[in-house]
Amino acid sequence: MVAYAMQSLIQEFVNMKEQRQSSTDKDKLRKGVTKLMLCLPFMFAGPILLSFAARSERPIFTLIPGIAFCILAVVFLFQGINGILDSMFKTDKKR
Repeated sequence: MVAYAMQSLIQEFVNMKEQRQSSTDKDKLRKGVTKLMLCLPFMFAGPILLSFAARSERPIFTLIPGIAFCILAVVFLFQGINGILDSMFKTDKKR
């Protein structure tokens, strides 16, 4: 019983080695990481500007850029994660 289980595990390991894994597209990965790095300043600047707007007498001058930075942070975050996942799991099918 144990020998059969070991033999099946070895066979699965050999089959995994025989399967060819697709390589990661380095260019798309680099673009995705770049988008994530671009997202970081917006992730910090947006909430900081929103907190300044909450404490100021004329909040409109910091509220609008703060909201815009928060939206840009979410957009760049989505694009970066999407680019990284696309570089790893992209298929040749047309979407």
